[in-house]
Amino acid sequence: MTNFQRLFPAEELASNKNIAVDVNGVSVLVCNAGGEFYAVKNLCTHQASPLEGGRIRNCYISCPLHGARFNLKDGSTVGQLTQTPLTTYPVRVVDGHLEVAVD
Repeated sequence: MTNFQRLFPAEELASNKNIAVDVNGVSVLVCNAGGEFYAVKNLCTHQASPLEGGRIRNCYISCPLHGARFNLKDGSTVGQLTQTPLTTYPVRVVDGHLEVAVD
């Protein structure tokens, strides 16, 4: 059974922005990529730095430290900096609020 945790109103996260939240002790980065919401572990797999504040373009996020890029849909990598994908989490909007599931 997937246990979703309510976060905050979806309208508070502007398009192509992201915010880190703690969900069950895990730092999760919630992203709005052109009106679609995604949730990934807030930890770049290149050098273990936070992804919060990274630039979102065309459903990809760039790490603010070295520019490693990841697909927000499935966590897959782009480029040569890392071949280790991001952990992704189910995210949904219920009654106007974002919810994410972290097992």
